[in-house]
Amino acid sequence: MRNMRKRWKAYLVLGIILVVVFGTGFVFHRANRPMNVARKEAVTLAERYGHLKKVDSFTWFNRDQSYFTVAGDNQKNVPVYVIIAQHGGKIQIVRQSAGLSRNSALKKIWSQKSPQKVYNIALGIYHKKIAWEISYKAKNGALGYETIDFKTSKVLKVVENL
Repeated sequence: MRNMRKRWKAYLVLGIILVVVFGTGFVFHRANRPMNVARKEAVTLAERYGHLKKVDSFTWFNRDQSYFTVAGDNQKNVPVYVIIAQHGGKIQIVRQSAGLSRNSALKKIWSQKSPQKVYNIALGIYHKKIAWEISYKAKNGALGYETIDFKTSKVLKVVENL
């Protein structure tokens, strides 16, 4: 009788663990679904209108409006960014060499702000200018954002201590 109770308890604990693991996986999958759908649609548009043959990355930029940016190489092996407005679908294509690189924007933040952590960097359009938006955790633990002009490398906006 005791063995049966021990087995029953073991099966119950195992069952609860499985429910928690699968439940967490399901919630995580559902939470990421909008991002996955946006990525798939943006890549399809970038391949069609930006003539991308190789996709390197996808980012989601949120400022005045939302933009999806797909980085990759076009059919002429030229590295480009394809920037797609989330609403309206307007598409801009810019050569990666035409402005500040992702790594240079990150180096600028690391050298000027010395953050504890960089959360995200995304390329989009801010006040009709192509810009990098970088979010980070400052030394004091507060959240910060910096928007940097892609072509001139000038800082367009700084938000600190959130």
